Amino acid sequence: MKYLRHITSVLVIVLIAVLAAGTIVEKLHGSDFALSHIYSSWWFVGLWALLAGLLVCLAVRCRLWKRFSVCALHLSILLILSGALLTMLTGQHGKMKLEPNRPNSHFFIQEQSEIEKEDLPFSLTLDRFEIETYPESNKPKDYVSYLRLSDGETQRDVVISMNHILKYKHYRFYQSDYDDKGNSVLDVARDPWGIGVTYAGYVLLFVGLTAMLIERRKAFPAVTISWVSVLVILMVFLHIRMLTHTLMPVLRSPLFSIHISTIVTSYALLLGIMIVGIIALIRPNNLDRLERLKSLSTSMLYPAVALLAAGIFIGAIWANISWGNYWSWDPKEVWALITLLIYAAPLHNKLWKSFNKPIFFHIYCILAFLSVVITYFGVNLLLGGVHAYN
Repeated sequence: MKYLRHITSVLVIVLIAVLAAGTIVEKLHGSDFALSHIYSSWWFVGLWALLAGLLVCLAVRCRLWKRFSVCALHLSILLILSGALLTMLTGQHGKMKLEPNRPNSHFFIQEQSEIEKEDLPFSLTLDRFEIETYPESNKPKDYVSYLRLSDGETQRDVVISMNHILKYKHYRFYQSDYDDKGNSVLDVARDPWGIGVTYAGYVLLFVGLTAMLIERRKAFPAVTISWVSVLVILMVFLHIRMLTHTLMPVLRSPLFSIHISTIVTSYALLLGIMIVGIIALIRPNNLDRLERLKSLSTSMLYPAVALLAAGIFIGAIWANISWGNYWSWDPKEVWALITLLIYAAPLHNKLWKSFNKPIFFHIYCILAFLSVVITYFGVNLLLGGVHAYN
C-alpha cells in the first residue's frame, strides 16, 4: 500500500510536469507540434492509463467505493478518459469551404504535415453568407450560412451560425470562419463513440460532486456561508457585465457566462484558502488555532474543487457545441487541469497522510495558489491560445 501511494504520487508529479512542459512546447513550436509529439503520443496516453489503473487500485485497497460520491467521482474520471481515448482513435475533425451555389461533398483533415480528403455521403450548397452586426455598430454579432442539404432525392434548407450547428448522419458542422470572397468555412466533426462516453462521464461527475457537497454540508462553518454569499454577488455582477457588453460571436452562449462564473467563484475560494494559510503561519505554534484554520480551509476546498471541476467540464461542453471539440489542449485548459490535480491532492488525505498535518496543509495550499495565478494571468500574458480573450 505504501509503495502504491509513492508510485502514484510520483506519477501525478510527472504528469503535471509533462502538462506544464506541453504548454511551453506549444508556445515555442505551435499547437500541431505539441499535439503530435505530446498530447497524442502513445507515452502520454500510457501515462493517463497507468494513473487511472493506480487510482483504481488505491480506491479498492482503501475501500473508497463504499462512499457513493467517491465511487461516482472516480468512475466518472475513468469514463471521461475512456471517451477521450475513443475520440482520439475514432473521431474525425476537419474543415470545409463552401462557395456560393457550388455543391460540396468533402472536407479536409490535417494530420501533422499531411492533408487528407474525406468524402461525405451527402452534399452542402451555400446559398448565401451573412454577417450580422450589433445595432449602431460594425462589430460582428453572428456569422450565418444559409445552405441546401442534398442527400439523394432529399433536399432541405438549413442554417448554420455561431453556437447553432448542423447535425446530420453522425456529422456535425460548425460555423468557424469566412473569407473576403463571401465563402463560408465550416468545421466538420464526426465522433460517433467518444462523445457519448465522455458525456456520460460528465453526468456522473456532476452527480458525484453534488453528492460530495451534500455529504460535507454539515462540515461547512457559518463563515464559509458568508464567503459563498459574497461570491454569489460576484457571479451575478460578472454575469450582468457580460450581458451589457458586446461579445465576439462565438462567445454569445449562455454556457459562456456559466463557465466563467463557476471558474471565477472557484478561484475566489482558492484565494480565500491561501489567505487563511498565510494567517495560520503567522502564529504556527498555536496548534488549536492551526487546526481550526485548517478546518476552515478544508470547508472551502471541497466546494472550490467541485466548482473548478464543474467549470472545466461546462467549458468542455460549450467548446463541443461551439467548435466540435470538447478538449483541444489549449494552454488555459491544460493549466486549469493542472490546478484541479494540484488541489484534488489534499482531498485524498487518507492516501497521503501528510495533509493531516496543519502546517504541511497550509504551506501546500499557499504554494498551490501559484497554479491559479499562472492559469488566470500567466497563460494570457505568456502563453496565449484561444482563451487569450478571457
